Amino acid sequence: MGAVKGLAQSSRPARSGDRQPARVGSVIRWGGERARAGPWRADGSVAFLVPASGPPSVAFVRRCLDVLAAQGFGRVITGALSPAEQQGFLEAGFGVHERLHLLVLARSHPLPPLPPSPRLRRAGPHRRRQLLAVDAACFSPFWRLDRAGLLQVLAATDRRRLRVALGAGRRVGGYAICGVTAGSGYVQRIAVAPQLQGRGIGKKLLLDGLYWLRSEGAQEVAVNTQLGNEAALALYRRAGFQEAPSGLCVLSAGLGLGHG
Repeated sequence: MGAVKGLAQSSRPARSGDRQPARVGSVIRWGGERARAGPWRADGSVAFLVPASGPPSVAFVRRCLDVLAAQGFGRVITGALSPAEQQGFLEAGFGVHERLHLLVLARSHPLPPLPPSPRLRRAGPHRRRQLLAVDAACFSPFWRLDRAGLLQVLAATDRRRLRVALGAGRRVGGYAICGVTAGSGYVQRIAVAPQLQGRGIGKKLLLDGLYWLRSEGAQEVAVNTQLGNEAALALYRRAGFQEAPSGLCVLSAGLGLGHG
């Protein structure tokens, strides 16, 4: 599993004249701060909120909560946040929903050779439907992608690569999404159908994405995965990823009265 962190950009203090209304499914703006927001997967009562202009201030987080509450959401969940990005959320009343490992691969680290098989392909509309079935078999209900969630992942970086591996009957047996923004690369999502695991499909998908990220100029590649996912950790470590001293956290908060 992968999630793109907020991208550091310059900001300035908010002024009342800068405040703009936000549309769910787009961007909340307040002064020089921005965050992406929208419905979380298929659950219309839960919103996601991801900072898009560096670590947010507590005032901006509270502004975002007001906007999302006005849109009718009952709860909000963040993306995977670094310790610096978490501070404003925690001060605004968020709690830890899940802790994640963060692993990083430096550009200087040599990559293993790319295996010749399986052959990877692009994912057209019919294969994307099959891709979502693989995703559902690999992740718990809360973390599964639906069509809107897949589009959100693909839109989270400036450039992205989506490749699938085919199994029996030429159906999708695994897929990977990688993306790059401002010289930083991300392994955003990898899934292999349970009945096909252990056959090198995950390795091929990962290395294909890593070679592409380097060709796109990524100086560093990050990936996160859930605690206890030993198979994923082993895959990433074999490719040269090193675990960062500080992991990531997904945070959540209710949007009832008095949230801010």
